[in-house]
Amino acid sequence: MKFGWLFAPSITSVMFALRTTIAALLALAIALWMELGEPQWAAMTVWIVAQNSRGESISKGRWRLVGTVIGMVMAIVLMAAFPQYPWLFLPALALWVGLCAGLATLTHNFRGYALVLAGYTCTIIALGAVKEPDHVFNVAMARGTYIFLGVICETAMGMIALPNVAGRAREELRKRLQGILTRAIPALTAVLRQKPGATDDLSTLLGSLQASSDQIEFSRIEIRSEGNEVEHAYVTLGLVARVLSRGLGLRTRMTSVTHQPEALRPFLEDMATALDGLPERLLTDRRGIAALVQTEALLAECRGRMQTILPRDDEDSLNEGIILTGVEVMLSDLCETLRSYRASVDGAPVSERHRLTRNPDWRASMRNGVRTTVALLFGAYVWEVTAWPQGGVFLTFIAVVCARFATFENTVLLSAAFFYGAVFAALASVIPVFIVMPVTANYPFFCLVAGFFMMLGGLASRNPSTAVMAASYGTFFPFLLGMDNQGRINELGWFNTTIALLLGLGAGVVIFRAVLPFTPARAGEVLRYQLKRSLRRLALPGVVMDEYVWINEGTQSMERAVRFAGSLSSERAEAMLRGTLSVLTVGRNVLMLRKLAEHGSLPDTAVTAVDGLVRNLLRRKLPLTHTTATIDPTLDELYALERQSQDPSIRHDLVLAIGSLLIVRTEMPVSRAFLKGAF
Repeated sequence: MKFGWLFAPSITSVMFALRTTIAALLALAIALWMELGEPQWAAMTVWIVAQNSRGESISKGRWRLVGTVIGMVMAIVLMAAFPQYPWLFLPALALWVGLCAGLATLTHNFRGYALVLAGYTCTIIALGAVKEPDHVFNVAMARGTYIFLGVICETAMGMIALPNVAGRAREELRKRLQGILTRAIPALTAVLRQKPGATDDLSTLLGSLQASSDQIEFSRIEIRSEGNEVEHAYVTLGLVARVLSRGLGLRTRMTSVTHQPEALRPFLEDMATALDGLPERLLTDRRGIAALVQTEALLAECRGRMQTILPRDDEDSLNEGIILTGVEVMLSDLCETLRSYRASVDGAPVSERHRLTRNPDWRASMRNGVRTTVALLFGAYVWEVTAWPQGGVFLTFIAVVCARFATFENTVLLSAAFFYGAVFAALASVIPVFIVMPVTANYPFFCLVAGFFMMLGGLASRNPSTAVMAASYGTFFPFLLGMDNQGRINELGWFNTTIALLLGLGAGVVIFRAVLPFTPARAGEVLRYQLKRSLRRLALPGVVMDEYVWINEGTQSMERAVRFAGSLSSERAEAMLRGTLSVLTVGRNVLMLRKLAEHGSLPDTAVTAVDGLVRNLLRRKLPLTHTTATIDPTLDELYALERQSQDPSIRHDLVLAIGSLLIVRTEMPVSRAFLKGAF
């Protein structure tokens, strides 16, 4: 139901909205009791800090304090450096906010929020004191007091409303890992059954793992670093990424062989049927022992079949061996993943090798920094030319919207939703400002009215489709109330403030559409740049990239591809996902060939040929026919070695290498076409 979040909300949504509303009204009451000027900033802070989980709220509160302190210090520094020189002060302010937005792009989670907050907090304080620069220190201290008060109230209310946070966090972390595994296993069985949508399911799940890994940071805060469940969760997600990449490779193996032997199909179906029972075993067995035992039995069965196939020399046996080596590698990695999941429950020691990490994107950082700087310079120019009394408020909210959303790729949609949220906040503020506050100064009655509108915002923030608008609504609704101990906001003051707010946010939306905007062509360019950067590292002579590094970078690329695909036509989205998947598959199999070469199972000529292929991927003018001409002689050499070898282990490695090289030959034209811009 479209409005189910309002008419039939969940208990957790109601509790979140209720506790955040109480915390906001409590912070506002304390600020009024302390006779602070502009006490609405305390209530605004509560809504800004409040998140769905305690870990998120605590993390955001901490980093908000850090960003606030940095912004306070910088505001004082800029005001002291340019007290009577507006056209030195305003460009310096724009450069500072742009620098903060650019640096925020290089981080993730709420560390980036601290940096953007340092930018627009500096703007709020500096422009708030621009008429009285001698009082900038007092303005900075007042703003810091509101924020500290709001963070303390939100944290205290959360501690009261959510007891036993550590125990809940452990259980939620286990269920989150369990849910990812129960989604991954059906995707792998779909590959074994060669279902049409198997690749899409694997790609989507692979693209979601980085976000899941980011969320684990908040579980660490809630658990308070007791035990090593969090470290195991990081490792388990990294292993899931590797298993999914194996499934993608197996899919290509099945399509790259000359034909699939009829005798193999019942065996693969039996494997898929056995894997179908793993999700249920994970749900019934908390430690995952039954699922692990079942998977190890399947792996042993696969290896047993391999031993009976490799001694034979017919084409069916070779094709079956190529496919089964892919199945074997996938099941082996699945076993390791389930062992990590079990160890996370048992509390066994852990290795950090498989952990997913994020690599900085310096190009995106530059674009975001430039766009934010240009936006503030535009706002400063409008203020200077028009001499608008509310120009400072106008410029302040340009800084807020630009810095807040500079770290997102598709900023057009997000900033627009943020603007609409402010419009709803302005409409909701009409009743308290024009009907309630003129007739009574009774704070409990005011809380009933304002609390009702805050509750609506809290419920909307728990609904994904309205979360961005709700964030803006919750932030600006208290601001537009204009609370004060000595009086109330009059109609003219409310109108001027509201117009300045909406024009500032609207200008931010327009600037996002005009300056370095998000476009489908830009999405493809960003993704290709990221993939080419990874390939350049892979192609460096004498450098052997760890497979986990490639999978980690591939997971980021798939995350970006899946996110961009939602803004593209179905044809372009499919081309982007297919091209990204192809490049990642080629790179992973190149690493597999290099690994086999280190074991002495491959001739040096095979490794040299493969390294050349990777470098050829980055050449725009090289004909695609060059790929087949380079791979085919290497394949012929491997086929000959496999027929001549009598050692089962060497034959196993050669069959695995042949399968990997077939994958590279199959995917190379698609990868080249995507990297050359045929999208």
